[in-house]
Amino acid sequence: MSSSSKTYTAVLVAIASLGGLLYGYDLGIISSALLYLDKCVQLSEAKVGMLASAVMIGALASSVIGGGVSDWLGRKQALILSAFLFVASVAIIVTSASFLTLFLGRTLQGLSAGMIAVVVPVFMTESVPAKIRGLSSTMFQLCITLGIAIAMAVGAWYQSGVEAAVKAAAGDAARILAEQDHAWRQMFLSSAWPAVAFVLVAFVASESPRWLFRHGRKEKALAVLLKGRDRSQAELEISEMEALASSAQVLKSCGADSLFQKHYLLPLALAITLMAINQATGICAVFTFPVVMLNQAGLSEGAAAHTGVWLAVANFVTTIFGVLLVDRLGRKWLLKIGTSIILVALGIGMLTYWTVESGRVDVTARLSAAIQNQVLNIPVKDIAPSTASLVQVSVQYSLNGKEQALLLVRSDAARPVLSIPPAGANAAVGELKILRAKFSPAPSEATGRTIFACLILYLVGFAFGPGVCLWLVSAELLPTRVRSVGMGVGVLANAGVTIATTALFLPVVGNFGYAAMWAMWFVCTLAYFLFAAFVLPETKGRTLEEIEAHFANKNINTRPK
Repeated sequence: MSSSSKTYTAVLVAIASLGGLLYGYDLGIISSALLYLDKCVQLSEAKVGMLASAVMIGALASSVIGGGVSDWLGRKQALILSAFLFVASVAIIVTSASFLTLFLGRTLQGLSAGMIAVVVPVFMTESVPAKIRGLSSTMFQLCITLGIAIAMAVGAWYQSGVEAAVKAAAGDAARILAEQDHAWRQMFLSSAWPAVAFVLVAFVASESPRWLFRHGRKEKALAVLLKGRDRSQAELEISEMEALASSAQVLKSCGADSLFQKHYLLPLALAITLMAINQATGICAVFTFPVVMLNQAGLSEGAAAHTGVWLAVANFVTTIFGVLLVDRLGRKWLLKIGTSIILVALGIGMLTYWTVESGRVDVTARLSAAIQNQVLNIPVKDIAPSTASLVQVSVQYSLNGKEQALLLVRSDAARPVLSIPPAGANAAVGELKILRAKFSPAPSEATGRTIFACLILYLVGFAFGPGVCLWLVSAELLPTRVRSVGMGVGVLANAGVTIATTALFLPVVGNFGYAAMWAMWFVCTLAYFLFAAFVLPETKGRTLEEIEAHFANKNINTRPK
């Protein structure tokens, strides 16, 4: 590869890297910012929840329109638009003084992030040479994990600054509030610099050669291909595009080029299934509820709260290995290895939880009967008879019709008493209702460490296979004619399954236990393994036209014998 080709490939990799960084940072920063947002802008719990979900609302909207925008304006212009939207969203958020402007800014940020998720994989897949397409395109996923890790680090940095300011303020409420207000605004402002860099790099990059060819600009498409390939390879790819275009023209003249033809529907179905089943493994719940799972398994709240950094590190480091090997081992092998590791982790975790939960007793009726004047106070050991030396109770309850966070109290706690409302809370909150309550022997700290090891192993498997291959393979499978729209539908399916798995988590574990939840993920991951092993075609080292011809049952290989 010539120096000019390496330079242009570096530009393409920079687009994938900065796009992934912005997407990951956007996902990760809100949890830290919410610590201070509701104090500075006076948000109700409902509004806090709406702000947290605003990005998903924007992402869902852009998954519907992003593909069409990319086909209409071009991949490059869609990238520039998404970057400008991100910069604008940061400006709106940082200058916000009300819920409405905050919600608008976060929704706009979600719109930008969703468009990035649709367009960047498509642009990279269509622009990078086949032999390094995996390595270059998966930089997007690597930098998503890096963006999440950076967001956590930035959040921790500003949190430590606020804690120091609180000590120095000596009770000065106005000074403390000013520091908290400064912290959350700076958290969001820090994402503006990579967004500006993304705009600049997108301006430097050329349009996707496949988009140019499809819009009748063959010479320009060849010129773009020559930036990253030698002439023989560029002309070969152009000839493959022409062969597919001629075939499509013949089908069109016969009235047989409908989008409902097998060679469009099959890869579309495969890509959408891949995007959906990827989330059905429980990855979003693993990132959202690790503290809850580890606390329930026997780790103290303090120990469980510090595990997030280790999970993020395991995710990021393993992704590096997956990125380096995706063009050597191939997509199918990475998916099979990754899902196999996940199955081992889920299997061990499922059996560990089942051992702990097999002695659970439903005490919902017992606790409901013990409520007096809308207050519940009962020693944990008095809730139900048990021969275990340590016991615990987990309670899901509502106050005045509003469901509260899961409460877990162990008999070895500093105050081993189940108190609802919790000690120090305002008791005048209206009706208290016990929704679900389970009493069981308390797991040991060793059990908690076992589950922690399972979570680390789970993320190692996910990051090595599904995490690396998801965006790459989805974009590779889709024919040029439906690639942008297909990615949009796939992102929509991905988001829908994410919402469903996250929403199901607490009801399932509350009614059936963590073993049941992990068993559901195990079944979905087994289906994922079988799908990768026996259904998905290998795309490593093949041009996009060769992959498209595979589904059309045509041979367009014009390579020299």
